[in-house]
Amino acid sequence: MILIIIADPDHATRKALTLLLRRKMGTNGIVEVGDVETLISTLADASPDLLLLDWRLYGSPAPETCRLLQKAYPHLKIVLLSVNADDEAAAKEAGALFIHKGAAPDELIATLTPLLHKDKSSS
Repeated sequence: MILIIIADPDHATRKALTLLLRRKMGTNGIVEVGDVETLISTLADASPDLLLLDWRLYGSPAPETCRLLQKAYPHLKIVLLSVNADDEAAAKEAGALFIHKGAAPDELIATLTPLLHKDKSSS
């Protein structure tokens, strides 16, 4: 089963992303977290395929969090989400994909689908 972690401080955003991923991608393996501390403990207990990480997650700057997570979990695919399109360069520099929070749902699904299918075919 595919496991996705949605790490966003906003409860409504997490719920909307969860509903979208369940409806459009048919995945039920979704864990929602609202802060870095919970994210770290969740990662210690699970082996997710994908992390959707909000740029402003409480507890740590996103690029630094991204770099640390990639060292600890080299196979984890990370997609940074932000309301500021100017954050895209920093996300790429940190080794993550980037999706603007104002993007259409189909754009989000189009970005995530190949990441998850690649993982399925290599398992």
